[in-house]
This record gives sequence, structure tokens and C-alpha cells, in this order.
Amino acid sequence: MTRDHSDYGFVVVADTNAVATGRYYGYQAWTATVIAAITYEPGYEGDADLVGKTLPAGLYRPMRFTTLTLTSGTGACERAS
Repeated sequence: MTRDHSDYGFVVVADTNAVATGRYYGYQAWTATVIAAITYEPGYEGDADLVGKTLPAGLYRPMRFTTLTLTSGTGACERAS
């Protein structure tokens, strides 16, 4: 995956509401996190197995997605634009 570092900041995810639809480069788990749903950008659908799995605190997962909903946990979605 071609990836540049974001100049657009990040969106904090601290509840079970979906993040605003946008373009994101990755997710940083601040606490143990479980993903309830994720919508990937076309061509980047390879991480569907992340839904329902626990991501440990401190993990950064690079992936291109447009929206994300958590079951539990807190973290940040890195903005692509």
C-alpha cells in the first residue's frame, strides 16, 4: 500500500458511534479495541477479518478505509484528507 504520513490530523474514536465518513490511512488503538464494522476504500478490502477481533493497546494498523465503528475501546483514525 502506498502511504504518506497525514497532514490532516486524526479523529478520536471513544464510543460506539461510527466515525464521520472520510478518507483514513490507519487506526491507532489507545486501549484494547474491538472493531464492529469497517468500510474499506475500493481495492483495500483485505482486512475484513479484523471485524470482531481484539486489537491490543498501542497497535497501529495501516489500512485505507472510509468509516469505522467500534464495539469497545478507544483510539484514533488517521485522516488521509
